[in-house]
Amino acid sequence: MFIKTLNCCLKLSVLISLLLINVGQLNAQNEKVVFKVEVSSDTIYYGNLLLIKYTMENIDGDFHAPYFEDWHIVGGPNTTSQYSMINGIVSQSASYEYILRAVRKGNLLIDSAVINDGEKILRSDTLSIAVLPNPNNIEIKPRGYGFGQEIIFDENHKKLSPQDSLKLKMRKLKIKSTKI
Repeated sequence: MFIKTLNCCLKLSVLISLLLINVGQLNAQNEKVVFKVEVSSDTIYYGNLLLIKYTMENIDGDFHAPYFEDWHIVGGPNTTSQYSMINGIVSQSASYEYILRAVRKGNLLIDSAVINDGEKILRSDTLSIAVLPNPNNIEIKPRGYGFGQEIIFDENHKKLSPQDSLKLKMRKLKIKSTKI
């Protein structure tokens, strides 16, 4: 009798766990999907470092960094990830950060990074960084991220226009302010 009760409790706890996982996945799908790239500056002196960070929010996929053709990777990828469930709302994010040094002067491009979620492929935009001559060997250390772009995707992984992205953000703010 005791073993039957124990088996029943175990089955019930497994069923509840699976249900909670599925509810969490549904909530994560309802959150906005964001893929953004940030750089410490859009202009640097030759010989100085550039910080670049790719952040994906509410995307469960494989990240593929670009080939940094005109750049030497000094550090990275440094990765961070975050997962939270607050009042049943699940959100998750992951970031990949690189420290780069230009191999030449001029307007240098950083190609798109790619996320493959198994169904769709999401791409960041290509960035252009001005690398200026540095005859006096001026060294300026990067201090965080001052420039960047945020690309928001809809539930079908289509890029939203800037106007639609703003509308979505405003709607989110209204939802959050009414919950307080």
